[in-house]
Amino acid sequence: MCRLDGGFLAADPQDLLPNDKDHVSHPLAARLLIDPMGQVAEGATRPGCEDPALLYALAPLLTERDEAESAEGGIDPLGLYTIADALGIRLIPGVRERQSHPRFLTAMAASLAVCSAFDDDVLAADDVSEPWLVFEWYVVEGLVRTSEKSEFRGLPGSLKAAKAIADRVPLSAKRYLKTPSVFGFHGIYRLLARKLGIDEGGRLGEAGHHLLSVWAKEQGLEGFVGTSPGPGQGLFRQWVEAVQKGLEQGATARSGGWMGWESFRKHLGLYNAGPKERGLIVSMLLGDDTGFRRDVIEFLVSPAGRQVWEEAASERRFHEALRHGAREELRMLLDAIDAYETFSRFCQTAFDDCLCEMTAQRGKTSPARLGGLASVRLASRRVPEIFGDVLDRLEPFGEAFRFREAFGCLAEPGDAASWAVRLAEHHCKTQRLKPPDGKNPWFGRFDDGSYCIYPLYRREQRGPQDESYVHAYRTSSLWSFATDLQLVTP
Repeated sequence: MCRLDGGFLAADPQDLLPNDKDHVSHPLAARLLIDPMGQVAEGATRPGCEDPALLYALAPLLTERDEAESAEGGIDPLGLYTIADALGIRLIPGVRERQSHPRFLTAMAASLAVCSAFDDDVLAADDVSEPWLVFEWYVVEGLVRTSEKSEFRGLPGSLKAAKAIADRVPLSAKRYLKTPSVFGFHGIYRLLARKLGIDEGGRLGEAGHHLLSVWAKEQGLEGFVGTSPGPGQGLFRQWVEAVQKGLEQGATARSGGWMGWESFRKHLGLYNAGPKERGLIVSMLLGDDTGFRRDVIEFLVSPAGRQVWEEAASERRFHEALRHGAREELRMLLDAIDAYETFSRFCQTAFDDCLCEMTAQRGKTSPARLGGLASVRLASRRVPEIFGDVLDRLEPFGEAFRFREAFGCLAEPGDAASWAVRLAEHHCKTQRLKPPDGKNPWFGRFDDGSYCIYPLYRREQRGPQDESYVHAYRTSSLWSFATDLQLVTP
């Protein structure tokens, strides 16, 4: 049985000296000794350690956390996401699952314009935050301060901003998202902004300048971009000065009564885009010369596509309908997605059910018991049968080699119990290869081959017993885009 955090099992964390690998003071903990690699140490088994109820009871009682805490990996336990993401990028370039509001493209264009007033290497007083992040703080705090909750649904960092406002402290790197370059609105929408030419190498691109010009004229802010005078010059200066002060203080540097907060809601509110701005964003999204973004959007907002999506909200059903009238290249990609998601569903459901069974057993679970699960029996038969077809479907898109290397072990024929063991070994290998230094598996294995799930990963609900996709292929994001852009009326 493996430990969770690099220490030994103990009934009380204080009963075990964390750095003394030979000392187990508690009489119960003395029954089992775990080595730092997560395996039962040779000769460590003590009389009485076979009691599964005892082992399960001890599992949550760990020593104080050490550096291995950062090695917990709680997502993508089978490594299925990488290929799915590559297929999603081919299908709809630039659009990510977390995207929901195209108005952030305008906010990013405004950010690029405002931040052009600062040198490329300038940092805030915290020596971490760049001008774009400081501007993001102001946008998020401004929208939260001046909008109803329904008006900033889907705003990254809104909970952090609301907490800072409630605590009467400014928004700063310490009070904001831990990784804003990934999870803030700049991080989430930057790829799409670059694909559309809004952001070119961190500067306002030609498409961004055009978008900002249309936005400024429609908002009555002529002069915000360019050299022509107009009322927009005042707002531009106001935002630049706010960012400058924010850089100096390493936080938003305006009081709650600042009149400028309202400007973010008025001019960058998520649902406040004017018709010309919306139209321009639509034309940008449809101008896809590398993928199938235009094909998917046009079908999604058509009566047939809309009916399929509204009735089922199933990407498998939507892709089946999309395929009927699609050009050959798109049909091939949809076939590859369909085949890969069928494979993924077999594997993921079997894995989820194994976790559920380990949880229900409250102790040791044998491979034979896992092999008795209906989903594992099904996967052990169907995965080897379809593996070659999935391989062929992925070949035109350069993913066949990666698929074979990653999942070839699951294609070997055999009984359900041995396939469950290979699935478990595949999970452990997947976790071990995750950057930067590997992640811990979700369960440990005893010398007799049985398993025990770690408390953090206990599961009460079995996996979906259907044909649903495991991964998202951006249809939900595009539907949200279409709704915001008034291409459809929900």
